[in-house]
Amino acid sequence: MPIILLLIAFRRHAGSKYVKATCQSAQCDKKLYFCKPCRLKRCYDMGMNMEKFQYNRDSLISSRQTLPRSFGIFVGRSDLVLFCTQSEPTFKDEKKTFIDMKLLLRKASEILEFGPETPTRVWDSKRSHLEKLSIAFQSQTSSSFGKLFEKVSQAEMSKFWEYYVLRVAKWLTYFEEFQKIPHAMKVKLLQTFWHVWGRLDKLAATARSRKLIKADNKRCWAMSNGMIMDLEKTKLDFTWMSDYPLENIYYFLAGIATWDLIPHIDSMEKLEITDMELNYLLAQLAFSYAGKRHQGDILKICERFEEILANDLHNYYVNEMRMPNYSVRMCQLMKINSAIQRDIIVNRPRCELAALFNVFSVEFSHPEMFFDTGLA
Repeated sequence: MPIILLLIAFRRHAGSKYVKATCQSAQCDKKLYFCKPCRLKRCYDMGMNMEKFQYNRDSLISSRQTLPRSFGIFVGRSDLVLFCTQSEPTFKDEKKTFIDMKLLLRKASEILEFGPETPTRVWDSKRSHLEKLSIAFQSQTSSSFGKLFEKVSQAEMSKFWEYYVLRVAKWLTYFEEFQKIPHAMKVKLLQTFWHVWGRLDKLAATARSRKLIKADNKRCWAMSNGMIMDLEKTKLDFTWMSDYPLENIYYFLAGIATWDLIPHIDSMEKLEITDMELNYLLAQLAFSYAGKRHQGDILKICERFEEILANDLHNYYVNEMRMPNYSVRMCQLMKINSAIQRDIIVNRPRCELAALFNVFSVEFSHPEMFFDTGLA
């Protein structure tokens, strides 16, 4: 096995549950260290040890350091979302654009499988689950705004999807309780709430951008990668998804911008929400939405996740903020999540109408990913 792969394996799994685990594959032998326990054993046999880890090089240890970024991840065409437009209509003169999400889901699945880029065990063991999520979130959030989308079309939309699917996948890897559930359930949950998580993230980013760039334009929406969409200046080109004029289809695009939520952006500005509070809201919104949508075992698991993080938030208020009576503030915060969930429910009839009358001429390889977005 190449030494570089052993180094990566040791970095990821040293000190983990795999130290005491037995071989997990009948294919492992003296030449191929196929499963994680066997790779880890080989590392120890070669003399590797955790004392030589250089933790000061981990980007998530300090909030002043950030994960590697490239400009291409924020703008331009997605490398993982594939579009295929039929040259001729198949029936009833209807022309469809097929959108293949398989490569994107495969990449997200790998992220969930391999775990966090910086193993959470290298942090102070006293850090709570919520604090680890907050550190990971902050490290992947732009500290500045100002890059304006001049145009939003097929390429930009696919980049939105790629950005949020992969960002949420990376964020989830830092929640250790989430990492314990079956892999198939991890992927299903990601497919379920990535866009709902993104709605709250965009509200928070918009509130933050107003403060940073001192903008008072109520038609500006921001993303946490620093990109801004100004609906007065940004050109919207949705001809690839519908033959109807923009003014007709905008009614159905619930996931782009919802004016009913603007007052809650104002509230977020005034409340000056901390990273810990925001990450609790993100998790609560995502897991609550997924639990209600799927019920059964998923509901039970999501409720357990919510309880764990709620306890972390309680300890944060009492021990760090010195705020034992935080009920009023908590009610103000939860109004934001309630508004988003209410907005989703209100817009469901629009989604059903769009599907009934074929407003959007798109077909997804994984339509369940776009439930409640209006597109599928």
